[in-house]
Amino acid sequence: MRASRVLFSSLSGKTALFEEVVRDVQSHNPDSIVMGADCNPDCPGASEVEYFINMPRLDKLSDKDLLHFCIENKITHVLPTRDGELNFWATKRDLLANIGVTPWVSGGSFLKSCDNKMDFFQKWKDSAIPAIPTFDKLIPSMSNSWVVKERKGSASRKIGLKLSAERAIQMARDLIDPIFQPFIPGKEFSAETWVNHRNQCHGVLLRWRDKVVDGESHHTTVFRNSIWEAKLKKVFEHQSGARGHCLAQVLVDANGGLNLIEINPRLGGASPLAFRAGLHSIKWHLMEEDNQFDQVNQSPVFTSGLYLKKEGDKVSFGP
Repeated sequence: MRASRVLFSSLSGKTALFEEVVRDVQSHNPDSIVMGADCNPDCPGASEVEYFINMPRLDKLSDKDLLHFCIENKITHVLPTRDGELNFWATKRDLLANIGVTPWVSGGSFLKSCDNKMDFFQKWKDSAIPAIPTFDKLIPSMSNSWVVKERKGSASRKIGLKLSAERAIQMARDLIDPIFQPFIPGKEFSAETWVNHRNQCHGVLLRWRDKVVDGESHHTTVFRNSIWEAKLKKVFEHQSGARGHCLAQVLVDANGGLNLIEINPRLGGASPLAFRAGLHSIKWHLMEEDNQFDQVNQSPVFTSGLYLKKEGDKVSFGP
């Protein structure tokens, strides 16, 4: 069982997540290390991690330079943590395999379906939890209240919520490629899982999004609901191509119905809580690669009641 050298890309200020990844990697092999990487040498996490690499911008990196960078730093695995880089690493999978480097990322077609909200609706509208109806043109008869957002990406900064039809059309003019969804009042929760090489989920962790800031949970609490967990397992396995840690956002409406908002095929800002609760996705990656797949828990049970709170740069866990 070789020691790993994992590149944690787009470190930024994700030190709490970085620390949980380090624990997971070293629980598999204590001699392994995780290197935080960012194109900004002054990013908040640079001075907080033991190993930091000032990485070139991906859009400036040729294949030759990428191979040189990985060889020079003796990288064995890459863990992308930002939406904008997922497709880059997916397209470099075969190239990197030639030098023994594995990017932990889903397949390209799965990534594109998750990134494009119209495609996402079309592919998940008939899943165990249906995706929220999505249109490229507003249909007034569908709803009295609307959500407007960009077709691609998961950032929440350019989202209009609970808008009249007139206001929604007006806001859409300021977006690059807008889509429209009926506004559904309710409470949101996140669901996290790890998908193996056979497109199978290993447990589904549920956590309420108690307080959300710019799309990221700043207060979130783990809970259990076996019926919802079973439905989410089917959602994650509904399309082929998912791989590794995946995160879904779900809305519970006033009637108790579940509505699928999106799937992010990566770790999330509040994923440190998932590790603390028992979702050891990075360790399971390594076990799978080291022919220990039969030892990976097929149906892990996660610790209910644990919570994460983020205040400024400080992250705390309880109870």
